Formats: sequence, C-alpha cells, structure tokens
Amino acid sequence: MSEEIQDPGLGLKFERVANRSINKDGSFNVKRVNFGYHFKNTYQSLIRMNWFLFFVVVTVFILGSNLLFAGAYFLAGRAELSGLFSHNEWDHFLQCVYFSFQSFTTVGFGSISPVGHFSSIVSSIESVYGLISFAFITGLLYGRFSRPQAMFKYSKNALIAPYKDGKSLQFRFVNRRSSQIIELSADVMLSYNKKIGGSYARKFSRLQLEIDSILFLPLNWTLVHPIDEKSPLYSLTQEELVEGGAEIMILIKGFDDTFSQIVHSRYSYTFDEVVWDAKFVKPYHVDENGEMVLDKDLVDEYEKV
Repeated sequence: MSEEIQDPGLGLKFERVANRSINKDGSFNVKRVNFGYHFKNTYQSLIRMNWFLFFVVVTVFILGSNLLFAGAYFLAGRAELSGLFSHNEWDHFLQCVYFSFQSFTTVGFGSISPVGHFSSIVSSIESVYGLISFAFITGLLYGRFSRPQAMFKYSKNALIAPYKDGKSLQFRFVNRRSSQIIELSADVMLSYNKKIGGSYARKFSRLQLEIDSILFLPLNWTLVHPIDEKSPLYSLTQEELVEGGAEIMILIKGFDDTFSQIVHSRYSYTFDEVVWDAKFVKPYHVDENGEMVLDKDLVDEYEKV
C-alpha cells in the first residue's frame, strides 16, 4: 500500500482548490500577511534576493547616502568648502556631490576640502559612515557567494513512461554547477485535492522510488516511481489528476564538496505539466576520445512512445 502522510506542513483543508504548493523557483506558494517588518530580517532579504535587485538596492543606498551628505554641504554654504569654482547653484551642488563621494570612499583628491567646523564634522562622519557601509556591503557580497545553494536544472516535464510490463512516473535533473555533489537522497510526494462537502481536503502520499539515493551526480539522475498496485497513481486517470489539482512535490538533498555542507532543492510538477506515453532522450554520450559528454539542453528532451 502507498504510504499516506498526515500533513507535511502545507495544510489539509481549504475552501477552494489552491494553486501549486511549490513554485518553479523552489519557494512555497504562501503569501504572509500582517507579520510586520523587523530590521533583523534585512540581512536575510539582502542575502536571498536576486543579483539584479541586490545591485539596485546597493546603488540606491550609495547614491542616496551621498546625496544626503551633499545636501548638508550645500546648505552649509560656500564658505565651508575651499576649492569651489562654481558660478551657479547647480554647479555648487554638483561639486558638493563630488566632494561627498570623495569623503564617502575616503579617496580625498584634495581639490575641495572642508574649512569650517560644520563641514569638517560632516566629512568626518561621512568618512566613518563610508568605511562601515563598504564593510557591510563586502560582507553581504561574501555571504551571497559563500551561501550553500543547490542549482539543479529539472526537466521541464515529468513523464508517464513505459516501465517493465507497466508504466512509471519519471523526471530528471542535473547539477548546473561544476561542483561535485555526493550522497544524494530524494523524497517525492503526491498532493491531491478531494472535495468533501463544501470544502476541499488535500491528501498527501509518498511516492516510492525505484532508487531513492545515489552516491554521485556527475551526470543526470532520472527518478522513477513505478505505477503498480501499491502506487496512489494506479487507480487515477489523467483527467482526475488534473481536475483534482494533483501536484508532485520533490525534495532533493546532497552533500556539496565545495561548501562542505548539505544542500537541498525543492521542485514540483502539476499534472498539466506531465506528458503521458513518452520517454526521455539520453542527454549524454561518449565522444571519440572516450570521454562522457553531458548536454544540459537535452535534459528536457523526450520522445512519444
């Protein structure tokens, strides 16, 4: 019999059928409201956000800080800074911005320098502020590069493929990094919505795999769930699975020898992303030199049978 799971942490009863539980990027499809914001969450947000948004935030932070200090120099007046050659207010403000960047980065070209007490105090504060800011940004950059993270490419579709005398559910993935991942294990669950009265109950069943762990991942790994009498998929049709919002949820864990830490990856397929009566095309071959060649672009390829 299939192993039913009471609740893996995703909830059981809902007023209507929800969208997929795990998004394509591995995040959970949960919108958190009324949690408020705490400054302690800033580090986690800056570490996890994508690179483009991270550089936008850093750029806005640096520009905003320098414009703030430049405004202070500008309001202090021309007498607070020596070396100004401005003839109008706009040129005066731009030179305050240039001096602010010089103080912020502690470059100090010397063409403009503070002469008053106010500007000297502000430039001293800005120099210390700049050193702390760059130390903080450097720490964030290191944290983003050094954060253990699995980067797997999963096949675009899962397949219902021939298997021995019957059928099986299959999907595969490959390591997108050049690092080596060893001692991998996989857990696969089926989530299925069933209408009971005026609400929907979500059921979870573990899908038993032909092989649920491997030692190495130099190539791809195709995971196979035989659809036999013990499988929860055995008595369900394609239409029933699609109408019930069935979802295949995947958790992969392995040891990354670059980080010397365990990394994990989440993914899911809904049953409108499952191709029936197909089999995968082999994504690797042996070249004339006897070396194995793995083509990442072939991980998605399949053929109908």
